[in-house]
Amino acid sequence: MAIDLTRRTLLGFAGGALASAVLPAQASAGERIYSAATDHQGRHFLCCWAQGELRFQVPSPGRGHDVILHRTSNSVVFFARRPGRWMLVLDASSGAVKAQIKAATGRHFYGHGTFVSNGRYLLTAENDYANGGVGIIGIYDTLDNFKRLDQMHSGGVGPHQLVTLPDDHTVAVANGGILTLPDSDRDMLNLDTMQPSLCYLDSRNAMLLDEYRPPHHQLSLRHLDVDATGEVTIGAQFEGPAELVQPLLFRHRGEDQLQPLDAEVPVWQSHAQYIASVACADNTVVATSPRGNCISIWKNGAFHALEKLNDVAGAAFNFQTRQFVTSNGRGQLVALEKNQMRLQGRAKGLKWDNHMDIAT
Repeated sequence: MAIDLTRRTLLGFAGGALASAVLPAQASAGERIYSAATDHQGRHFLCCWAQGELRFQVPSPGRGHDVILHRTSNSVVFFARRPGRWMLVLDASSGAVKAQIKAATGRHFYGHGTFVSNGRYLLTAENDYANGGVGIIGIYDTLDNFKRLDQMHSGGVGPHQLVTLPDDHTVAVANGGILTLPDSDRDMLNLDTMQPSLCYLDSRNAMLLDEYRPPHHQLSLRHLDVDATGEVTIGAQFEGPAELVQPLLFRHRGEDQLQPLDAEVPVWQSHAQYIASVACADNTVVATSPRGNCISIWKNGAFHALEKLNDVAGAAFNFQTRQFVTSNGRGQLVALEKNQMRLQGRAKGLKWDNHMDIAT
């Protein structure tokens, strides 16, 4: 049974050796958590949570997906959920709207983006559906009201999350491999022939540097993160036969192929073939699965612990406290500590969406 952290609950880490109460926790001073959310009436918002309450709750043009911080301008960029056609740039302190960007003609966004060149350019994952669903990375100028400048090919179909490596110009892109078109809403049109990939692009010249494929062609690579060493961790969503168990997390840093994280079959089964968010730091990876109602924790590429949390969604690392924080569809923010999970706050009446970012 998954945990609902509206009450104090006892839970044990993997193996049952450790168990402790889930206790309320105070957020670190200056911590701000950003995420899209939806209320019980189906209204969508772009939110900031700070010091135990909502700092702002801005009405959204539609359901949001990811959010990323542009620290030099004290801004946050919220992305529409696929197949949305908007991005919204807000003041990170007040929530005031700085810019609203519409997708180019014949394009829609896939819900994610990343900054390169010390924040000068924003790169976004896009679907060129006017040309049959080609994966595109849009390039926007953050110093010119996020004006669209150019584009480059993502290296595959269905680019989803993308991250910038520590060199500030190499970009890792998770191409989900799934063809979708707006006229078909979110229907997956090529499951038999899909070809997911992890691609590395040079943002300075749009060159495809490398391409790596998962061991099964229906392992749709969707979400990823990169640590300070440049190691990329990728989460997958398996679209193949339900009875076929596949690894759902891979890491990569220069190897000839993607390296599956080490776990027994029951661990993978617990994720219900679905990874939603990935966050990594300090040789640790945290992955969430709302379908499996669980959070998995990995150390040095191997399984460490599995926690149960109803409708878990986002995950991010707080670099001040050196802790991971997760969110869920019950409006809860839950910090992962060494021996326990701690309820850090709850936005009553809201359901947090799949992703989050933290400023300190």
